[in-house]
Amino acid sequence: MPCFNHATFLRDSVNGILQQTEADLELIIVDDCSSDNSWDVIRSVADSDPRIRAIRHERNQGASRSRNDALQVAKGEFIGFCDADDIWEPDKLRIQVNLLQNHPKYDLVYCDTTIIDENGLPTNQRFSALFPPPKLASGWLFGELVLRNFINIQSVLMRNQCVQRVGHFDERIKWVEDWSYWIRVSHDHQFLYSQEPLARYRVHRKSTSVVQKRGYRFNRYKVFKKTLRGYADISRCMKADILYKMGVELYALGKIRAGRRLFLNAIRLAIGDRRAYKTLGKALFRMITGRA
Repeated sequence: MPCFNHATFLRDSVNGILQQTEADLELIIVDDCSSDNSWDVIRSVADSDPRIRAIRHERNQGASRSRNDALQVAKGEFIGFCDADDIWEPDKLRIQVNLLQNHPKYDLVYCDTTIIDENGLPTNQRFSALFPPPKLASGWLFGELVLRNFINIQSVLMRNQCVQRVGHFDERIKWVEDWSYWIRVSHDHQFLYSQEPLARYRVHRKSTSVVQKRGYRFNRYKVFKKTLRGYADISRCMKADILYKMGVELYALGKIRAGRRLFLNAIRLAIGDRRAYKTLGKALFRMITGRA
């Protein structure tokens, strides 16, 4: 559980973990040099339950570093994530551990989540409505994840062996570091999807998705670029789609000339590949209209 200035929500998040029906767990909370009273809250809850381990950064280092510092000391067979403003449902851990134990070919399970507001009230929306999973939501998902993220980090439970094989979060990526991580894990591991919402995802005025819109776009571009460079087995069609999406992000950031170059590269790759005709059409439309 990384925490940066989330003292307001922290106790709810911690209680969601400690009140799991599967009580055999450890909770590692990393305070990323909060300027509010988060560290006081963390020390208070850590004193009340021996399952909590508290870590404090002397300077702010970001969510990726916070997650990595927790992974360094995690001892469990399974690894889960919960940000300090989100909440696990009481049966989440028990249900997901059972799913992985009963389906050994899968190494990561994810599920739907309920979206709540700043006061913890349901918005009557689910994460899957905003970021729908693919039709085949279980299995080998690398080909889907290189194009978009549809996995809420609060929903994930994975085998520790994924960390041992893939390594830790990329600290050069901000705000979408979880998506970058799922891409890496999905290249060599199968995912299992459950439609049952087992966590609550809080959207509020200080949510990074609200206050860091440009930062999200720039880091999505970085993830696309990293993916193109990192995997030689990506198909021609997929490369065209990734280049197109990189161009869309640059257009939205006001980098029109660089975006047009990427659209042109996407068009070149898409020509002659029937699977890429949709990407070809979208890239041509952007080139002609200049719409961001």
